[in-house]
Amino acid sequence: MKILIIHNRYSRSGGEENVVAFQRRLLEAHGHRVVLYERSYDEIRQWRFGRLTSLFSALYNRRAARDVRRIVRRENPDVAIVHNLFPVISAAVLPVLKRGGVRVLMTLHNYRLVCPTGLFYTRGELCERCGFAFGREWNCFARQCEGSAAGSFGYALRGWWSRVRGYFSESVDRFLALSDFQRDVVNRYTGIPLERFAVVPNAIDPEAMPEPSTDVRLIGRCYVAYAGRLSREKGIDLLFETARRLPELEFRVAGEAAEGFVLPDVPPNVRLLGRLDRQGVADLYAGALAAIVTSRWYEGFPLTVVEAMYYGAPVAVPELAGMPEIVDRGRCGAVYAPGSATALAEVLTRWAADPAGAAAIGQRGRERVLSRYDPETYYRTLFENASGDLK
Repeated sequence: MKILIIHNRYSRSGGEENVVAFQRRLLEAHGHRVVLYERSYDEIRQWRFGRLTSLFSALYNRRAARDVRRIVRRENPDVAIVHNLFPVISAAVLPVLKRGGVRVLMTLHNYRLVCPTGLFYTRGELCERCGFAFGREWNCFARQCEGSAAGSFGYALRGWWSRVRGYFSESVDRFLALSDFQRDVVNRYTGIPLERFAVVPNAIDPEAMPEPSTDVRLIGRCYVAYAGRLSREKGIDLLFETARRLPELEFRVAGEAAEGFVLPDVPPNVRLLGRLDRQGVADLYAGALAAIVTSRWYEGFPLTVVEAMYYGAPVAVPELAGMPEIVDRGRCGAVYAPGSATALAEVLTRWAADPAGAAAIGQRGRERVLSRYDPETYYRTLFENASGDLK
């Protein structure tokens, strides 16, 4: 097939950009012709009245609609796989694709079809007001969820506009959710029928994963690992509190503090590693007794969990969103009460007292990655949804 991938890059490359690149390589490796239409948030800095102009471009970008129309006429793609559309491309390209006879798939990297910020998290707490409360998206503006009145107004406006114009509900053939949880919550609040959803978890390519260094293999598993952004919604305070309860265990933390976030006091048994390259992350997980996720918000599908499982580290995740699904409800890791340092400490204490048992859990996690979150399984699921009635 000929497949058009559409993506609006963020100012900082992250998980979505990695998924787009992985998806493109995989499709091309299977003989499909891939056309990429990509714009960047950085373009806004070159625009006259930058941020103000981006408010209108997020509603309807005439150039993006024209570009996509030309691509459809010139390339005649069978399928379009849409990732992020804001703030440059805009959802106005969706009806252009539909009118052009292109089958449209949309990957749900977050919860933006319901929540303007896509996070279901504001003011340090989970929030689903835009799904059920009066005013829907305008709760984002009322509560200034984006951090400022102007920014929150822009987010609320584009969410409301996209919904009332029916861009998503009328122009997307299949929504690709990352988990059962995400599928169900988006279905509940949007009313889009369940049959228009498919669950397509993210995957990793084992051939691209670095081998752990020899030194790590000789040392063995002897500490608790964390990799990710250091911020409030990622639960760094919970991580530090857990470390204080387990002074006999070392905690190694990889990642950088989010902009404007002030780290709490660091316990003496926590070692901050900063940002690691891919080899560093491989060594971090390969030498870990356990890996932990301390998030307070509805993560989409954190690949850090899958990467830790690939390297044989048992992973403890909170019972939030789709994270328990990744570790097979605890068979390949552990699920603890969200926000509870006591519950997380109990899991880590149990694994530290039984390293052989923890290693067995880690091995089951690795087997799950190689059989469920591998490239071929991802490709088959993606192709089934892409082909649709084209089979």
